[in-house]
Amino acid sequence: MKEYPKKYRIKDIAKLAGVSAGTVDRVLHNRGEVSEISGKKVKEVLKAIDYHPNIFASTLASKKTYTFICILPHYHKGEYYEAVEEGISKAAAEFGDWNVSVKMNYFDQFDESDYRKVCEEIPDSHPDAVLIIPVYKEATAEFAATLKDHDIPYVFLDSQVEHTNPLAYFGQDSYRSGYLVARLLTENLDRDKEIVIFRILRHSQSKDNQSIARENGFMAYLKENNPGVIVHPLHLHAADEEESRKLMNHFFTGHLNVSSGVIFNSRAYMISEYLSARHLQHISLVGYDLLSRNVAGLKNGIIRYLIGQRPEKQGYNAIKALSRHFVLKQHVRTENFMPIDILTKENIDFFIDFE
Repeated sequence: MKEYPKKYRIKDIAKLAGVSAGTVDRVLHNRGEVSEISGKKVKEVLKAIDYHPNIFASTLASKKTYTFICILPHYHKGEYYEAVEEGISKAAAEFGDWNVSVKMNYFDQFDESDYRKVCEEIPDSHPDAVLIIPVYKEATAEFAATLKDHDIPYVFLDSQVEHTNPLAYFGQDSYRSGYLVARLLTENLDRDKEIVIFRILRHSQSKDNQSIARENGFMAYLKENNPGVIVHPLHLHAADEEESRKLMNHFFTGHLNVSSGVIFNSRAYMISEYLSARHLQHISLVGYDLLSRNVAGLKNGIIRYLIGQRPEKQGYNAIKALSRHFVLKQHVRTENFMPIDILTKENIDFFIDFE
């Protein structure tokens, strides 16, 4: 019985089969003509040594390039989606040597028609995969159907969309996140107290997909555990902070018994800065995401809790998974939930230092 080395080069296989290295290369890569006898010899050796090709090396040698298109909202410096893109960019740089190319396409997050326009242009680019921030639920469902028709896999970040079939999702369980927030906000609240839900509307007068799921979880907890709490919705305008301040003035003048508030997106600072200016420190506020203005509100006590969802990690892990899926042919887990981090003014510095 022959002893075989643990690693096999083409010349090792050729020596064992008694053929030339060129013959082995043609058999391995299925190119060029090989005699039946020589081909049989090579295949017998490959079976005996349990040979498995180095897919990574083969991919690099083939010069095949994989293109991933990311559909991301426009943002200002310091906003939530900046951290998402930082994670994407970090992964793109790390896996660039794998023949992976990442392209960014931006849309106006307050304009559904602009989102639809950007989505419509994607299939003509023939990407290998698409990474989507599904801000608009119905538009995303339609886009997902189009990608399916073109046999283009897609990944969701930040929130999920029902009745779609993404390759993977990276983000929190939005429903359970909202459920947890309701518990945090009401465990020590009298059953007849009043809560305000701050809803940030977009140009289309609709809430974003993720906020809807979080609010559904929030309301489910109240129904199950504290049905006597009175909930007031207050609609604010993302693009008009001055108008939003006027709306809050009117609301709090007429609702003196409100003791708690929640906002299900990253604009908690709009509320905390208003409450601070009006000296309404008796209102407990819960918001999302570690923007610098939100952290300031947490540290000064206006925001009671911030919920972190590690946006940079979401972006990084999504590109990493796609790279491994296409280059190494590895399976991608469908649901990849981020931790639901509960941040207070006592632990926020430690979280930021070690995130």
